[in-house]
Amino acid sequence: MFNILGNGMFRSEHYRCGEQGREAVRPEDSIVMRVLGTLDEIEACADAWREIEVSCADPMAYFQSYDWCRNWVRQFGDIGRPYVITLWREETLLALWPRMIVEAAGIRRLETLGVPHSQYCGALVRRGTSPKLGIAQKLEAAALQSGCDVTICRAVPEGTALAGFVADKPEVRGADNVASMLDLSAFASVEHYTNGLGKLQKRNRNRRRNHLARLGALDFAVIWPNDPRFAELARHCTQMKRRWLRETRRYSAGFSIDGYDDFLAGLPGDPVAGEGACLSMLRAGGRVVSLEIGFIRQRHYYAYVGGFDWALRHLSPGKVQMEMTIAWLIENRIKTYDLLINPADYKASWTNTSVVVRTHAQPLTWKGHVYASAWLPTLRPALKSLHGRLPTLIDRITSVLRPAVCLLLYV
Repeated sequence: MFNILGNGMFRSEHYRCGEQGREAVRPEDSIVMRVLGTLDEIEACADAWREIEVSCADPMAYFQSYDWCRNWVRQFGDIGRPYVITLWREETLLALWPRMIVEAAGIRRLETLGVPHSQYCGALVRRGTSPKLGIAQKLEAAALQSGCDVTICRAVPEGTALAGFVADKPEVRGADNVASMLDLSAFASVEHYTNGLGKLQKRNRNRRRNHLARLGALDFAVIWPNDPRFAELARHCTQMKRRWLRETRRYSAGFSIDGYDDFLAGLPGDPVAGEGACLSMLRAGGRVVSLEIGFIRQRHYYAYVGGFDWALRHLSPGKVQMEMTIAWLIENRIKTYDLLINPADYKASWTNTSVVVRTHAQPLTWKGHVYASAWLPTLRPALKSLHGRLPTLIDRITSVLRPAVCLLLYV
C-alpha cells in the first residue's frame, strides 16, 4: 500500500502485521518515492542525480542525465510538466526515471522527458540495486499516480534496465526501430580501424579528402563548451542542418520548436573528464565546412546533429568530418559511435552493429485506450505518410503550417 505524503512524495509502509505481530521489513519496503515536478526541485537533486549517473550500468542513458534534463526543462518547460520519479533508500538515490506530463487534444500523456529531442527512453538505476522487482513496482506505482490517460516509453533500447521493467507493457504495433552503431572497442588504433576497411571504402575516403583539400589544408578539431567558440559554432551547425532539411524537403519536429539552437548551445561538457556535449569541426582552407554536435557518456558517443556547407555538398564534407570524428574517438578510447535511431543507407555504411529499440504504451483510461490502440499504431503513421507525400504546390501553400503539423506527429 502506498501513502501519499506532501510535496509529491510517496512512501511504502515500513512494516506489516501478521499472526505473530510485526514482521521484518523487506528491502523494498524501505524505499521512498519522490516525484520532482519543478526546475527548483530538479536543481536541488543535482548532486545525487550526477552521482547515480556514474554508478548506472546502462551506457545509453545520456538523455536521462542531469545536464540534458535540467537544461531541457529550463528551455522548454512549457511543453510538458516535469514528472521525474526518484527512488531513495535513506539518503541514497537508487533509481531515477525522467518523465513529463504533456496534455494535448484532451489527452494527458506521461512521456519521456525531452520528447521530441530526447532520442532514447531510459531510467538510471544504481548498479547492484536489489530487489529489481521492487524497483519496477514502485516506478510503475508512481506512473499510475500521475493522473495521465496513457504512459508512453518511446525508443527503449533493448538490454537496458528500463527495457526489463516495461517488458510486460503493450508494445506499439509498427513502432519498432533500430539504433545504428559502430563498435570501436576492437580497434587498438586508428591504423587498425583503417586497415580493416575494404578497398573501395579506402579509395572513396581518400578521394573525398583529396578533393576537399583542394579548397585548402584540412583542419579538424573537437570543441568543448568551455571554448568561447562553442555556442556560435553550435548555432552554425543547426543552421546548416536547417538548410539541409529545407533543400531536401524534410521536416523535423525538434527543429520546429523555438529555442532549440539556444538549448544545444547551452549544454555543458567537461573536456578533462571527456563527458558531456562536444562539437566536431572540420575546416578546409580556414573555412568551416562541416560540424557535428555530439555527447559522450561512459565512453559512448552520440552523433546528435550534423551539418555541412550545402554549397560544397558535391565534395561530401560531412562524410570527411565523420571519418575524422571516428579517428578522434578511437584515439580517446571511446567505445561506441552511435548514429541513433531510424536506419538509413549512409548509417549502414558507417556502422557494424545495432540495438533494437521498442515503444511501449500503457493505457490508463478509456481515452488512453483510444490513443494507444488507434492513434499511435494506425492514424499517426497514416498522417505521417500523407504528410510526406504532399504535392509541391500544396506543400508551398501550407509551408507556414509545417511546424504545427510536425509537432502533431509527435503527439
